[in-house]
Amino acid sequence: MRRALPRRISGVVLLLGFSLPTDAAEQFRVEARAVLVDVAVTARGPVRGLREEDFELLVAGRPKPFRMLDRESLALAVLFAMDGSASTAGDRRLRLADGARRFAGALTSRDTCGVVSFSTTARWVREFTPCGPDIGERLLQTAPGGATALWDGVVLSLAALHDGAGRPVLLLFTDAQDNLSWTRREHLRQAVQASETLLYAIVAPAPRASRNLRPDDYGPRLLDELAGITGGRVVTIRSDADLEDAFEQVLLDLRVRYVLAFTPDPDLKGFVPIEVRVRSRQVRVRARAGYTARP
Repeated sequence: MRRALPRRISGVVLLLGFSLPTDAAEQFRVEARAVLVDVAVTARGPVRGLREEDFELLVAGRPKPFRMLDRESLALAVLFAMDGSASTAGDRRLRLADGARRFAGALTSRDTCGVVSFSTTARWVREFTPCGPDIGERLLQTAPGGATALWDGVVLSLAALHDGAGRPVLLLFTDAQDNLSWTRREHLRQAVQASETLLYAIVAPAPRASRNLRPDDYGPRLLDELAGITGGRVVTIRSDADLEDAFEQVLLDLRVRYVLAFTPDPDLKGFVPIEVRVRSRQVRVRARAGYTARP
């Protein structure tokens, strides 16, 4: 019998610092757990070929020693969190399943994938196992319907990533219209800040007018804020025909990111801000806003 996702999370979701794989640990030996920082660098497209000396890392406003890890040596744990409400019925679900299948098929044999579906509640569709084309088939087995508890689904997905082994990536598909969640915005921000998860969201237009009391741009704006906290991004599509391209954009972004690692300062408490700079270049840098120090 498939496990249910946790229905309640006491306090903030703490996902800080998973252990480095053996090959990565050979590159960066530390007694304490390392904090990993995924970094995207763009200038009219991805900037490739940067070296460790091209970066500067500030932690709590101060320069911090770090190492750049070999991205290829770090497995991914990708959780597909899919809106299972009525807004994903019909042809949209077929395109969504095909996009997820292609995405999972492009990952390596060391990467693991899981699937969570959320509408009025969230539930496992596929627990973390090696990625494969069955991702799409599993999505098609879910019956769309009901309202959308989007923000509850995000928090529960962050908790579900505890089961993954690798760099945690949350790939969310939604119309960004929530009409059921209990999670408050401040608690949602805290959960995202406390996580090492890299959040990507593919946002599709709702097939019909929202019944939300909030303005329709509230959900997209909040998702963009949350993705920015993690160093991820939101890809907004105009029609379902753009779904395949959206998945490809996320996959490319993952493939060209840099991974920095540093040892956290044991004297720092609470949320610790992080800033990543690239020396002597006019570029845009996306990285996590900080980490939550463990007590």
